[in-house]
Parts: sequence; structure tokens; C-alpha cells
Amino acid sequence: MSRPRSSAEPTTLAGYTEAITRALEAAGADPVEILRDAHVERVRSNDPMLRITDSDINAIYARAVAATGDAYFGLRVADCILPGMLHALGYALLASETLEDFCNRLVRYWALVAQSGAYSVSEDGTELRLAAVPRSSSLCFETEDTFVALILRLMRMAYQGDLHPLRVELRRPMPAAGDAPYRENFGCPLLFEQASLSLYFDLATMREPLSGASRELAQHNDQIVMSYLQKLDRDDIVTRVRANIVSGLSGGSVSRGTIASSVNMSASTLQVKLARAGLSFQQLLDETRHELALGYIGQSRLSITEIAFMLGFSDLSNFIRAFKRWTGKSPTEFRAGGH
Repeated sequence: MSRPRSSAEPTTLAGYTEAITRALEAAGADPVEILRDAHVERVRSNDPMLRITDSDINAIYARAVAATGDAYFGLRVADCILPGMLHALGYALLASETLEDFCNRLVRYWALVAQSGAYSVSEDGTELRLAAVPRSSSLCFETEDTFVALILRLMRMAYQGDLHPLRVELRRPMPAAGDAPYRENFGCPLLFEQASLSLYFDLATMREPLSGASRELAQHNDQIVMSYLQKLDRDDIVTRVRANIVSGLSGGSVSRGTIASSVNMSASTLQVKLARAGLSFQQLLDETRHELALGYIGQSRLSITEIAFMLGFSDLSNFIRAFKRWTGKSPTEFRAGGH
């Protein structure tokens, strides 16, 4: 087992081994022998700081598929992963306002669960695309199978209804036994041997309000995720700055200079690093305030004045102007509309 700061190789929650163990047991295979042969320990904890590498996962899956004779073993593992195994991110995803919000949250924070891919969300007409590109060409296909099946299961839990992608594109070749298990699991057309792993959805469906949504709960867990991501990847300047903006706003002191000091660099260096990530400090501050404001406005115990203060605005009128820019409504109108 390895920790992220001791290896440049992408890592995943070590608790992943518990889900693989359960899938092996269900298939009648010996997980103790398979993990031992892969030189990986079984980990029952979902502590985000306990990690295994992509090489570890490849080794486990190679032995698991050989032992079970199941070319679709990655799909079985997804069924054994509970939301709590994803730590705070699992709860944040299920508290998302819409499935579009779910996807954006996944793209932003999935590195807490696994650093194996680069994720993106895009729109094209009436479609939303969630895409994943592995950071290493050696990443086993079972990992990708598990990812797609897990994300669809979590989306269906959040949606609380029948949900099927328009289509799914997979990087892997079709197994010799055919694609029936994928069609049964995904419920949509499939394409194999594609350049990236992509899930396509109806955009209108992805924007439907979810009955289990809770901005307050989602934001609370987002902040927990950010605190761990800071520890896991000291080079992720956007996450570090966002986390320090959140804590700085609650303390009433946020400026480019104070945030730069909190991440141990000069204001000019911070500006350069954020520019490389396609952002400015002001953009990140505005986005963070916007997200927090939407969560706070749903908490009726907080007055509009208190929210303005909590977001670091110098006076109420500045907050009201900003809120109208974000939503097209004043805070009072937005709250009265039951958003």
C-alpha cells in the first residue's frame, strides 16, 4: 500500500479492496490468496489518506479475472461499492441538486476517490457528456467498467427513478462473450474501442431537480473533500485556494494577498499558477461565493444580512448586486421562490 506523497503514480482509496473482496467472495474465489499474490492488503477503512496505486489495482484485477473466469468482473465490483465507501464525496454526490450538478461535482472532486483519470463535462445541443480519460495507458479495463457502473448506480440512487444514458462509449474491446452484461447494466447502446470513456445523457433530464437534494449537506461534504484533497495533492493549487477562500470567508478576511500567504506563495506567483489552470483569483472567489450563497440561502435560520457577512461582503447592497448577477433574482426573491 502506498501514500500519495511517496509516489508520483495515481492512487485510489485503499478501501476499494473491500469492494473487490466482497465481489470475489460472491464469485466463490479466495480474496485472501488473490490480494496476497498481488502484494496488497485488504483495507476495511475508507480513510482517504490510505491509498493504493494503479499498479496495485491492475495486479488485483488480473488475478481476480483469472480466478473467476469473469470478463465482466469490474461490473460486479461496482455493485459492492456503497456511497459511504467514497467518504464525504459519496454523500455530497447524493445531495446534489440535479444530475448535472452531480456530474460537475464528480469532475471537481473525484480525485479524492481515484486519481486515475481526467474528467470533464460538456454540452452539445440537447446532450450532456461526462468523459474520462485515463492518466496511464496501462490502466486496466476493469477499473473503467467499475467506474461507469458505479456512477450510473449512484445517479440512479439520486434520481430515484428509471435512468438510462443515451449511449456509452468504452475504451476497452468487447469481451469475447459479447456485450449483454453491459447492455443489461447500462440500458443503452454501446460503442467499444473508443478514444475515451464517455457517457451521454439527455440534458433536460440532467437538469431536473432531485427530491433528495440538500445544498447545505452537499456543501458541508464538499468542504470535507477539499480538506483531504489539499493533503493528498499539494500541487492542486485550485483546490488549495478554494479551500482557503472558504475558511477565509468565515473569518472575514479574503484577498489575493491573504490567500497567497495561506498557501505560502506571493500574490504574483499565485496569479501565475491560477492562470495556468485557466482561472483568476477573482473568478475563483466569485464561483466559491456563488456556490456558498446558494447553500446558505436555503437555510431559513440565516438572515440575508448574516449571509452577506459570512460571504465576506463589505455591505449588504454589494451582496444583493452579486446575487442578482448570479441568479437573476435578489436573495429575498430567490428564497421566496422556494429554491
